[in-house]
Amino acid sequence: MKTDDTDIIDTVKVQENKSINPRSKLVEAVLVLLLARPLRTSEIAVNLGLETKYVSSYLSYWKRKGLVYQEAGRWHLSALGEDLAKEILESKNSTKFTEYLAIARDIFNEKVKPSINDKNKEKDDKERKEFLLFIEAKTSTAENKPQKTDLINCLDEILKKLDEEEKELLSYLLNKYKQWGSTYVYIDQLQEEFGADTAWLLRVLRKLQTKRILYLYHDPKLGLRIGFTQSFKDRISEC
Repeated sequence: MKTDDTDIIDTVKVQENKSINPRSKLVEAVLVLLLARPLRTSEIAVNLGLETKYVSSYLSYWKRKGLVYQEAGRWHLSALGEDLAKEILESKNSTKFTEYLAIARDIFNEKVKPSINDKNKEKDDKERKEFLLFIEAKTSTAENKPQKTDLINCLDEILKKLDEEEKELLSYLLNKYKQWGSTYVYIDQLQEEFGADTAWLLRVLRKLQTKRILYLYHDPKLGLRIGFTQSFKDRISEC
């Protein structure tokens, strides 16, 4: 009897044989990501918004095809895979990792219906307008009265109710807000700047989401976005 993993790999083979083309949207997206740096299966899945098991089955297949290999738990490009990834990027004219990530998602999501993209764009535009209104309100009130106290101290009552992991991550996000005035970041920025393990980071983010402090939103172009909820932003504005 075949296992679930074997069934998935067989399905991949059928799909590849039907297309007779190794340059599928998913393989191009993954190759571009791995050209930026070696990644774990879970990291690839999170960045592309897919299930880890699904990505793992494809990677195993491409390993047999000689495009990738695994070392120390991370996937690397073979010489063949690297040449193919560079060929993809050459047509896109991109050099930075964040641009690689955006291109990879763009490649994979080209098949998404326009109506879905339109809805996501409308939602993104609405959130952007809300953020600009929030900043405008903060700017106008700041001219009339100075901030009463340090932001971290002002929110101490909330921070006291959090465990050490939650407090550490929220304090970091609040300091970024104080520095740049932005109420959201993307997960790849958070991983790089905070030096966080992906599994640990997602676990703590979900706990803060449950407590209605943060929201998590998957942007089809730029990835998982983390931001303060409206109720928490209201609490900040009172400081």
